[in-house]
Amino acid sequence: MQKLLELFKSNQVFKYGVAAILLVIPLYPKFPLFNIPGISVAVRVEDFLIAALAAFWLAYLIKDGIGEFFKSTLNKALLLFFGVGLLSLLGGIFITETVIAHVGFLHWIRRIEYLIPFFIALMAMRRGANVKFFGETLFIVSFVAFLYGIGQIYAGLPVISTQNAEYAKGFSLHWTPGARLHSTFAGHYDLAAFLVMFFPIAIAFWFAMRNWWYRVFLFFVIISPAFWLLMRSESRISFIAYLVGVSVTLWLIRKKIFILPFVVLSIVAMATFSDLGAKYFNTVNIYKGRIINNNLINWSAPVVLAQESTLAPVVVESPPPVIEDRSTSIRINAEWPRAIRSFSKNPVLGTGYSSITLATDNDYLRALGEIGIVGSLAFLLVLVRLTDGFGRFLRKAQNLDINTAFVGGFVGSFIGILINAMFIDVFEASKVAIIFWTLAGIAVGLVAKSKVAK
Repeated sequence: MQKLLELFKSNQVFKYGVAAILLVIPLYPKFPLFNIPGISVAVRVEDFLIAALAAFWLAYLIKDGIGEFFKSTLNKALLLFFGVGLLSLLGGIFITETVIAHVGFLHWIRRIEYLIPFFIALMAMRRGANVKFFGETLFIVSFVAFLYGIGQIYAGLPVISTQNAEYAKGFSLHWTPGARLHSTFAGHYDLAAFLVMFFPIAIAFWFAMRNWWYRVFLFFVIISPAFWLLMRSESRISFIAYLVGVSVTLWLIRKKIFILPFVVLSIVAMATFSDLGAKYFNTVNIYKGRIINNNLINWSAPVVLAQESTLAPVVVESPPPVIEDRSTSIRINAEWPRAIRSFSKNPVLGTGYSSITLATDNDYLRALGEIGIVGSLAFLLVLVRLTDGFGRFLRKAQNLDINTAFVGGFVGSFIGILINAMFIDVFEASKVAIIFWTLAGIAVGLVAKSKVAK
């Protein structure tokens, strides 16, 4: 007990707090502790973990002088984003009347909660945490997720999903042959989005390592199983995001010569070991057919042509409809139009958090619908401020060490997540958003330490 108290009094609480976030958020299934009336998002273990760490962070912030917090342009941008979100919420409650007050407020609070790990990770880096420790924690997470995924297929380990309101109550499901793999995540899209963040950092670390035994271990025990997970998640947009994210990282860490071999080998492996190739092919064919039919064929009801009375009427039937791609069809026909309608009601501030249900499957349209142009620009400002200094840090790096590898890897992860956000609500998915902001805090902390060192 005495050692535990000493830990909480030391800087190590932030180091191990970040490690706890990196381990618990991806690996602990989304079992609800209790539900809140009127809202399908439950209170879970992760909420108490982040609340406890937030209390320590706030105590240290007050102790060190809260004035320093407001000197950061990124912190100012974040406060602006929170403020605009609150204004939008109030507008949704009192002006457009599209938000139930307590539900919208909880959605707003949850957005703030997802960002708290950024500040905790930043504090950890400022107080001497080692980035290699966090990188290896990520490796452990990916390997355990791989083992759990194997267990779901071959040992009947439970699948805990939040892909609809009924599943989110905590039902234990089982993987069925042909289904996409969830592993410890709440859905296959969440798993794929996590791996989009993981791969650029892992591959950058692989190049930064000088010990060839470590490289062999990393490739066969960590990276290859993670690639298998990505293939079994079968997320088309995430595979594209993975290719772009890792390619950006290879460019930034000055390993450009490996970009083409990486892309070619990844595509060959994808086509050989998964059904993703067939899914891309089917998607192209479906939408090529839709374009042709919409342009060339009249989709009216069957037409009866009048003939002489001695002859039977000739029926000209419409051609059979083109088969839809279900997930894209839901986006185009339901979720995206709903966000656009919300945006049209109040283009300036949107219709408030929670006003367009839990899913839009496009974070940019979701932002426009919920918080309008002003809120979207505030979030864009946060993202721009977040990357401030990364370019200078990478240009000035003389050698590829662990710190450079992490920053270069995070930039690739960042680009990958922005691509993923075109088809998935990554900044609202807790297991994705919390890890993203934690990694962002580590990267920003590394850049800040380099400035102080100089």
